[in-house]
Amino acid sequence: MKRNLLATSALVAAGALMSQAAFAEAKPIELKVGGYMEQWVGFASFSADQPSNNSLVNDDVSDLDIQQDAEIHFKGSTTLDNGLTFGVNVQLEAETDSDQIDEAYMFMRGEFGEVLLGMENGAAYAMHYGFGDFGVGATMNSGDLSQWYLGPNAYELSGTYQGLRNRDNDSNKIRYISPRISGFQIGMDYSPEARQDSDSFPTEVKNGGTPGLNDNGTPENVWSVAANYLNSFDGVDVALSAGFQGIGDGNGRTGSDPYNFALGMRLGYSGFGLSASWTHENDYGSNGVGNFRIENRDVVGAGIDYKEGPMHVGLDVAYGMQDYVASAASDTKQIAVQLGGTYILGPGVEARGSIFYANTDDGLGISGNDSDGFAVVGGIRLVF
Repeated sequence: MKRNLLATSALVAAGALMSQAAFAEAKPIELKVGGYMEQWVGFASFSADQPSNNSLVNDDVSDLDIQQDAEIHFKGSTTLDNGLTFGVNVQLEAETDSDQIDEAYMFMRGEFGEVLLGMENGAAYAMHYGFGDFGVGATMNSGDLSQWYLGPNAYELSGTYQGLRNRDNDSNKIRYISPRISGFQIGMDYSPEARQDSDSFPTEVKNGGTPGLNDNGTPENVWSVAANYLNSFDGVDVALSAGFQGIGDGNGRTGSDPYNFALGMRLGYSGFGLSASWTHENDYGSNGVGNFRIENRDVVGAGIDYKEGPMHVGLDVAYGMQDYVASAASDTKQIAVQLGGTYILGPGVEARGSIFYANTDDGLGISGNDSDGFAVVGGIRLVF
């Protein structure tokens, strides 16, 4: 018995020493500073043909503008002796508009994939393959067109990424993305409420509130699932994606839960690329009132591009349409085109330029509220 106790004590002591040694090998998290800065100079011209007594948009605008976008990123991680990696990412806006912190989250990674907690986009957005990826800023597919084209609905109808984040952009969530197996990857997430920079407790609407919204008008119980596929066959690169996002009905109503879904595709061969994507938003009741409450929205886009060495050029075309709950409102349609290019001048230094054109029919659901415009924009993007 005494020998057994001594042996057990020795094993416990040895285990403690090994644990302490492994703990000593793991380094504490050290934050590294990174980010980007973009500076753009461009000329834009916009004109609108409006019905009488309508002042929703300016009639005619032509002017030169200088715009910028910049963020400072603080990132860090550590890997434990068991192979798990824990990390943090905080993204600070270098210019303040309506949001000081863009994204802030922690994550845990391992052979099982990645689990994320904090303010970040959902799985359906993060795993989506949208059309195009060149030109000014984050490309037309992510909303840059609206910075240079003043027509109504420019942001919502210019790309397919918007439909996956309109109701859930960087809200507090838990997200899981699996490892990639034989080219396939899956992901899912859940947000109690789609509200960024908020720790307030979500409270459901009662007795006739808006479907799927809490008492401060914010969508609640937002979740998404997604899958994508990435592989190469005889020199042809193939990327496919599908995602679905749902929003819970917080006030007990039935048959009025909003949802979105998206499909995406990218093909590449010998520097040439072809991309296409589509998003559908159903029951977008939180936007607009009365006759102008949006019921459905669809955006489909396609792009072709060519990349050789430091040069990347391409052409994008997007068509968007949204209809309204009341038949009195006219359907809004928009077509947008971007010719853009990127040239890498050196490590972390890119010259970019784009030519935009867009045309909108019956903007904001008002018949005769038509507009069109173009912009020529160029600038520098620095990544550090």
